[in-house]
Amino acid sequence: MISDGESSKLRDYIDGVLSNQITVSKAVRGAVERHVRDLERQSTADFPYHFNSALAAKVCRFFPAMIKLTVGRWAGLPMVLEPWQVFCYSSIFGWIRDSDGTRRFRKAYRSVARKNTKSTMAAAEAILMSGYDVNPNIGKPEPFAQVVLSATKRDQVEKVVFAEILRIREKSQKIKDKSRHVRREVNFSHNDGEIVTTGSDKPFDGLNPHFVVMDELQAWREFHREFYNTMVTGSGSRDQPLISIITTAGDDKSHLWKEVYKYAKDVAIGSIVDDSYFSFIAELDEDDDPFDEANWIKANPNLGVSVFLEFLRDQARESKSSPIGVNRFTRYHGNRIVSSIVEKAFDMDKWDACKGELSAWDSKDAVGSACDLGARDDLAGAAQVARFIMEERDDKPVYRYEIKCQGFIAEDIKRDLTKQPFFDWVYDDLLKKCKYPISDLRDYLIQKCDENGGKMVAYDPYNGQVIAEEFKQEGLEPFRMAQTHAMFNEPIRDFIAAINEGRITHDGNPVLRWCVNNAALYKDRNDKWMFDKSSSSEKIDLIVAVVMAFRVACIAPATHSGKVFFG
Repeated sequence: MISDGESSKLRDYIDGVLSNQITVSKAVRGAVERHVRDLERQSTADFPYHFNSALAAKVCRFFPAMIKLTVGRWAGLPMVLEPWQVFCYSSIFGWIRDSDGTRRFRKAYRSVARKNTKSTMAAAEAILMSGYDVNPNIGKPEPFAQVVLSATKRDQVEKVVFAEILRIREKSQKIKDKSRHVRREVNFSHNDGEIVTTGSDKPFDGLNPHFVVMDELQAWREFHREFYNTMVTGSGSRDQPLISIITTAGDDKSHLWKEVYKYAKDVAIGSIVDDSYFSFIAELDEDDDPFDEANWIKANPNLGVSVFLEFLRDQARESKSSPIGVNRFTRYHGNRIVSSIVEKAFDMDKWDACKGELSAWDSKDAVGSACDLGARDDLAGAAQVARFIMEERDDKPVYRYEIKCQGFIAEDIKRDLTKQPFFDWVYDDLLKKCKYPISDLRDYLIQKCDENGGKMVAYDPYNGQVIAEEFKQEGLEPFRMAQTHAMFNEPIRDFIAAINEGRITHDGNPVLRWCVNNAALYKDRNDKWMFDKSSSSEKIDLIVAVVMAFRVACIAPATHSGKVFFG
């Protein structure tokens, strides 16, 4: 039997799940039922594996004995395993092959919502596997136990999992005495074990991993597939290699993750039989309301320990107001796949509510201008946004903004401009059909800057260096605004907030409305936002130009005083 503490936790967890006293996802229930079925048929002709309770106990005891937590309210305390973690570790390390005594499971897929200790678990497991995992054939720690921490970028894994390993090492004198940290590696002296980092941007040559950690698989894209294949096929000479995936849910663009997730879920619920694959997927089930607090424990098995009810309530309250927020909460805190198409940037009802008559801009506080040039045969957009002082709050100005914009399109574009609605847009001069749209856009912005003021013009340096120089020659001030998460995160959030608060006014331009309705967002792993042209249903260039102009208007000096206000 497992020692008293672990035995009680494991037994109570299994009993609680099976009796529905512990609320779990269908996939987690499937994993528990699989474990019970396997116990009943262990070491039979059709199932040559057995559960080694003593080994499971030893591994479970390793974590509180050797690992101290490093962040949050529990920092400095031993890593005492929660019941769900005892179940995972007992399963992964306790099931043994009858033939040679090595581990049954060679892949372990675990998926939980954010703040449920994924990084801590990955770091602790890396230390266990590199320095303390015993090879049953020799009865000693695995010789040269190479542990590889992998991610889309090496810098990512170094800043998260590897950084956590270093913090844990500093807090454990036993680990520190047996290891050393040299540059991007941790090496163990007693078995030559090592922990190294790699990413698709800087692949590590000569890998022969005993243990591979794949960090945030949901962020891996199709062009990472070759790198993924390298990670899963590099352990041929190892006696009991293990690949560990600890991730949060992705969206429908995460094709590689979706394949792995589907396989792991099919294994968990019994649709696929794979005796070498362990799966634990804590998620909201398909029909669950993501804002029903009773469901949150399904995706957050560490609720009350590392993620707290008040935090989730705050996140839910903020997220309910927009489709983007609903998707964000469902994905990151409900750990359920979402549709990238549903992640529309704007609530169209709120956008339409901002339609109104534009005022005379002679009372403006500042003006921002911008252009989004698109591709050669694409829509291009020019925009100006005027800033007005709406009121004073706590001796600080609160601003409202008005939008003017113009679309440009090439005469020789492949799109049929005789069809609706493009025919009407061109006829009404809302979309200027030009032989040289970039030249016409440049002249338009120069004229509007002369008429309305505002010398600062935002542009994308990717394809706008020439037009930026031409603006400069006309006495304007080009403002580099690369289309990246770092540059667009704050402007998009502020622009949406201004829409929701009724501080945006537009004249109902139908081309702009079309672009607004098309716009989708891509949020990176740090929840920074950027327009996602590849996932948007159609062109979005005009709204991109408007948000760029909005950003300039936010930071432009006030025309009446020269004082700079930041919106």
